[in-house]
Amino acid sequence: MEISPATFPVPPADDRKLYELRATRYAFPTLAVAQEMNLFEHLAQGPKTIEDITEELQLTSRAAEAMAIVVTALGFLARHNDGRYGLADLARTYLLPTSPFYDHELMQKDDPSVEQLRRVFRSGDQPIQPIAVKMRDLTDEQVDNFIHRMHTITLPAASGLANQPVFGSMDKLLDVGGGSGSLCLAIASRYPQTQCTIMDFERVCRIAQGNIVKHKLVDRITTVAADMFLDLWPSSYDGVLFGNIFHDWDWKSCQYLARQAFKTLNPGGSICLHEMLLNEFKDGPLVVACYSVAMLLHERGKQYTATELQALLDEVGFVNFQTTPTFGYYSLVTAVKP
Repeated sequence: MEISPATFPVPPADDRKLYELRATRYAFPTLAVAQEMNLFEHLAQGPKTIEDITEELQLTSRAAEAMAIVVTALGFLARHNDGRYGLADLARTYLLPTSPFYDHELMQKDDPSVEQLRRVFRSGDQPIQPIAVKMRDLTDEQVDNFIHRMHTITLPAASGLANQPVFGSMDKLLDVGGGSGSLCLAIASRYPQTQCTIMDFERVCRIAQGNIVKHKLVDRITTVAADMFLDLWPSSYDGVLFGNIFHDWDWKSCQYLARQAFKTLNPGGSICLHEMLLNEFKDGPLVVACYSVAMLLHERGKQYTATELQALLDEVGFVNFQTTPTFGYYSLVTAVKP
């Protein structure tokens, strides 16, 4: 099989609708749990900041933000220019007990999805069904199922990512937590001069190696078995890529990853974060906000705004920040090591 950009073409239709179907299953249960927790009665007293909501509902700031943005994206709250969230007419009409149109029980309290998210929002910062953050503890079957599922989900966006010109200037690219290799497969086929290395757990690297062989890219992509938090990273790369990695982790962990990337990069090299971004006003998009709820369920992170990621990278010493849409809901955030 000849390897060329045509091997991993950009799909003729984007996958937003599939992401909407996957993610928005969290939307209605989140609204129902917000009602149970009396979010709307609290906001009837006046607009609140995320810090206020955190304190009054006794949530973590991560949970409070996820809830507020989902409910805002649904149209029940409005975010003000000062960063506070207040009631929209929709909530005043249907979700306040003082309204004649009050809907007192959006979903049955014993609905499994409501019960699950009730636990999620009250679980502190510990995921109740951990996946990526507890990869070491998963069975081989669980790892295999998760990595193959992520391969299918991320492959459509891989070609959109590979079309970004930043990768054309790289001789060596390190894909941290590269999973199945979906992103590197597209990048290596698009830029034959770029040597890619996928760094992940040994069990994951075996899956990636199978995909590399399948697509006849063994001369362009290698794997390194390592724990990105515990093991030494390979060095002297022109680019370090994180695809759907930062959203799994808390701020402190992301700072560590950014610092390690900074050490790994040659001067002039780029860090590349491929993520679905919240908008800067933090009132959507609904799909991305729902993924923050999924992160409460499964991981330790959240969906970030481009400005939040820029601030994180700036703390580490990166410069020349850029954000570029790639495919569907995804964007690429890049910055350069001076």
